[in-house]
Amino acid sequence: MKWLVTLSALVLCLNSEPKERWTYQEHPTLSWEDFRGTPPSNADHHASVNSGMGYQFSSSMQNGEWHVDVRVNSYFYPQLSWKKELDEHDRALLAHEQLHWDISELYARQLREAYSRYVPKNEPKKEVDFIFKVFEKKRRARQQNYDRESQHGNNKEAQSHWQQQIREELFTYSAWAQTDQ
Repeated sequence: MKWLVTLSALVLCLNSEPKERWTYQEHPTLSWEDFRGTPPSNADHHASVNSGMGYQFSSSMQNGEWHVDVRVNSYFYPQLSWKKELDEHDRALLAHEQLHWDISELYARQLREAYSRYVPKNEPKKEVDFIFKVFEKKRRARQQNYDRESQHGNNKEAQSHWQQQIREELFTYSAWAQTDQ
């Protein structure tokens, strides 16, 4: 029983949300001062942004129909984002990390659009969660592809291509930029 309590406490600690986080709307442009975490001792690269997406959900049944409200945000976690000791004037590396943040926002916008078209069926919470997991999987894959193709920002031509592509996609989904939360 003691092990179960200890294990439960450990899981709660590991799964707890970081205390500080920002939405893209609150803080769209990163600076090196935003990277407050400690780099892992075995880190291969010079910096890392910790960002992601989340949603808040509520539903109610009215006159036999489900009414669902889903609010989506992209989040940046400063205490989980880190940089090694390096020249803080390294604009190219900061631009690479910024684009990771932009990609998280892009997928939050795409998710908002998907939820706007969503029609609840039998179990809205499960359905909303399934849609979220689909977009989160795509977001993570896109982040990995970005690092692989740009070689963590070292391939300047690929980095430039990615910056242009993500900028265009953010513009395409600008109607889904969140301004009211």
